[in-house]
Amino acid sequence: CNEPMRNLTITQKLTFFCFLFSPINIWGQQICTPNEIKTTITINASATETWQLLTNFNAYTNWHPYIVKIDGEVALKEKIKVTTIDSDSTTDQFSAFILEWEPDKQLAWGGSLGFLFSAKHYFIIEPINDTQILFIQFEYWHGIFGKNYGKKIYLDTYQKFIAMNEKMKAILESN
Repeated sequence: CNEPMRNLTITQKLTFFCFLFSPINIWGQQICTPNEIKTTITINASATETWQLLTNFNAYTNWHPYIVKIDGEVALKEKIKVTTIDSDSTTDQFSAFILEWEPDKQLAWGGSLGFLFSAKHYFIIEPINDTQILFIQFEYWHGIFGKNYGKKIYLDTYQKFIAMNEKMKAILESN
């Protein structure tokens, strides 16, 4: 359990302990706790351009830093199968359902095992003006096993969200 901590810098360790003992806004609108992660980034692109990149599941393999494949359609109540890759090149898969789908505004997927575990991942696009948006990526875990699951993955997942946000920004702003 402590093995990943050995490879972190002092700053990273302090940040990690801030997350553990002070689950409040850190670095502006970023939130990270064992039950939820929220990141935001301002992107100079329209809501439509952002939505097109976000919902083109076939292109994820070309740009996404940790999701290498999504099988399924982007439509409400559709089941998707997501393949991710970790920093050590191991892959993992999970299935989820599209829970919310509102073009140019919001996409959410997730799943539940009743009171044992539930998770939901949101992508929210908030237009600032015609050529700029606030992109919000948010995930939470609930249930008996949710908090333990979150404690194991939330710092790594937070860093993955930041990497995705930055990659989206770079792609959309280079067009």
